Amino acid sequence: MTRFTQPQEASAGAEASPLGEKAFLQAVIDAIPGAFYVVDEQGYFVRWNRAAQELVGASDERMPRTRLLDAVREEDRPLVASLVQEALVKGHAEAEARVAHVDNAEMRWRFLTARRVDIAGKAYLVGTGLDVTERKKLEHDLEHQAQTDFLTGIPNRRHFLNLADLELARARRYDRPFSLLMLDLDLFKNVNDRYGHRIGDLTLQKVVEVCGQILREVDVAGRLGGEEFGIILPETDAAQALQVADRVRQAVADASVALPQGGSVGITTSIGVATYSEADPDFDAVLARADRALYEAKRSGRDRVSSEGGSGAA
Repeated sequence: MTRFTQPQEASAGAEASPLGEKAFLQAVIDAIPGAFYVVDEQGYFVRWNRAAQELVGASDERMPRTRLLDAVREEDRPLVASLVQEALVKGHAEAEARVAHVDNAEMRWRFLTARRVDIAGKAYLVGTGLDVTERKKLEHDLEHQAQTDFLTGIPNRRHFLNLADLELARARRYDRPFSLLMLDLDLFKNVNDRYGHRIGDLTLQKVVEVCGQILREVDVAGRLGGEEFGIILPETDAAQALQVADRVRQAVADASVALPQGGSVGITTSIGVATYSEADPDFDAVLARADRALYEAKRSGRDRVSSEGGSGAA
């Protein structure tokens, strides 16, 4: 940790300043980019710059009775409390947390630092808070793009499989059921060949829209590739999954996409259903059973629901 002693004399630069030493020091502190602060061991402000005060939204009189935590979003306060304790013990710590502006109109991300200094036998933390909101937004956008199918706006294959692994782990831990639907649009190549890829894209989007009207918030639909989709149904046993699958099948059959020259194009889907079993070593096993059921639905005439074992609905 860094150790400081109280200055015995004003520096030459401060003596030369017409502002006086205190005003000169405050002007320098105010010029520091971002929020600058010194807090005591309890996190109360001892010194601060204008940016920090505006962030907290306290008057000059209230600032010494205000803690750094008071400006932090409630969900992130444990993180910042840990930041303070870590810096006191290890000498330095940093964290990213959401901070509310004084009017609470906007939450912005701050990269907070804290470094311990000992002055006259007391411990203080000197820190800064740089605004990293735009970077966090960019990170979020990039993550969203990496996880989302650009055409339909639902999880892509990789993200869908990751979510499925999480659901399988939850089902194992709490001994709860979940089921998987695999959908494949029937004769979709004919749509692209006859009406063009633009109508094909609108058809895929329509299927996702229809599924969204039927599924619960906890259900997860993902695009596995081409015209193939997967749907995770948490807390859903085999019988319930078959009912949901047939509702989806019927809703897709009832939907249509308008053609620019008039008329519309309809489409149907075949659906394979599989329900998680303790015998499944991983999600790939569930996926394989759903895929076999989907093949059976296709082989049986399309526009059908099938589950491995032969049960299903037409």
